Amino acid sequence: MIDNLKKSFKETTIIVLPICIIVTIISSIFNLDKSVITSFMTSSIFLIIGISLFTFGADLSMMMIGEKLGSSLIKSKKIGIILGVILLIGIMITVAEPDLRVLAEQIPSIPTTTLILTISLGVGIMLTIATIKILFKLSLRTILIISYTLVFALLAFVPSSFIPIAFDSSGVTTGPISVPFILALGIGLTAFRTDSNTKNDTFGLIGLCAVGPKIMVLILGMLYQGTNTYDTSIYNNNLPLLLQYTEKFLECIKSVSLSLSPIIGLFIVFNIIKKDAFSKKQIKKIIIGLIATFLGLCLFLTGVDVGFMKTGFLLGQEFINNNLTKYIIPFISVIGFLVVFAEPAVKILTNEVEKITEGSITSNIMRITISIGVIIALLLALLRVIYQIPIFWFLVVAYALAMLLTFLSPKMFTAIAFDTGGSVCGPLTATFILPFIIGVCLASNSNIMLDAFGLIAFIATSPLIMVQLLGIIFKIKTKQEINKKIDETIINYDWRTTL
Repeated sequence: MIDNLKKSFKETTIIVLPICIIVTIISSIFNLDKSVITSFMTSSIFLIIGISLFTFGADLSMMMIGEKLGSSLIKSKKIGIILGVILLIGIMITVAEPDLRVLAEQIPSIPTTTLILTISLGVGIMLTIATIKILFKLSLRTILIISYTLVFALLAFVPSSFIPIAFDSSGVTTGPISVPFILALGIGLTAFRTDSNTKNDTFGLIGLCAVGPKIMVLILGMLYQGTNTYDTSIYNNNLPLLLQYTEKFLECIKSVSLSLSPIIGLFIVFNIIKKDAFSKKQIKKIIIGLIATFLGLCLFLTGVDVGFMKTGFLLGQEFINNNLTKYIIPFISVIGFLVVFAEPAVKILTNEVEKITEGSITSNIMRITISIGVIIALLLALLRVIYQIPIFWFLVVAYALAMLLTFLSPKMFTAIAFDTGGSVCGPLTATFILPFIIGVCLASNSNIMLDAFGLIAFIATSPLIMVQLLGIIFKIKTKQEINKKIDETIINYDWRTTL
């Protein structure tokens, strides 16, 4: 276990350190307040330790719990119990997501609790539908087309300010708590299948879960009036740094405890009912993993909330105020590329893809592909801010292309693509890149609610296209290799034996 922790720490340092160096240099060039730079550098240490502990802990605990729970539910063969438990799990793990709470507290027109419960219900319903898909071997493509047809039909009945919120909500719903759990649950649910589509059905649950919040928030939008105002006071915390870190760490202990308590409770109840589900060695690993996950998330969220949000917001303003708009594109492109590599949920998903595909799709290839897509999404998001283009037209084109590619890309790549779209927007995206764009909007006199929000939706959409394009390339390459082997067999065959 110690070796795995060291490996996680080394990988995280290599990934996060370049982001920290680049942002620190740019902050110094803009002569940001020394306290801001100090808090960012301190937060970078929190970030590295936090991601390392979280990744290590999630591998030990949540993946094992989810997989065992999924396989045990399938063994019961009682459809009603399976679906009821899955619905409850979907709601519990979504309420637990720290990212969702952060976003919900920034939406002035809807009570925070109402928004969280609405989104959680959407995830629970879609996770149940995803389970039905696995049990009855339904087509992922068909469910996605029906679901997104409903999403775009609902757009006609809600205020324009709700559209970015609805699409952003799905991006933060499937984060560092839910992604490893749902992914492992899918592996457990398909563990006893031996048909050719088993690997395809292992993925897709996260992608389907990401649709639920869109539908439910849009329905909620029919009941609430939208608002175009945004309160930027959350970036103006002028307390001494030590006090900021202390207050935020105590807040994170409370929120992460709330986040993990449903999963811990589920583990305890499951272990009581199924006494032979886990060995003593596995229970020990799960406990160590949960402790590491808890500490990792507390450190991670403290770091990004204290140092990253404010720094991102101020840098976005400084680029505009200093007439350096042309430099925003290379800066945000580099940061976007590195952020994808640093996101814990993306790392867990791509590592699991490599395992399931037995190395035919490597983690690095996946992350590079996703990063390229994120860079393109960020550039489009900047264009939207600068030219104030309604988000509707971007979403229509992006999802239409994504749905078209489902007919051309291998089924497994389609499932992986939509899973990636649901997991690519983690805490780092919401707490650095989004505040950066909000800063750009404020300095450009753009409407923050209409132009800045929706960024997470852009980022979440990009893997739907890029990963499916990777699938098409993989499909063509595989066919070429098969044809090459056939040609070599024909050439090398001794035809005299048949004469």
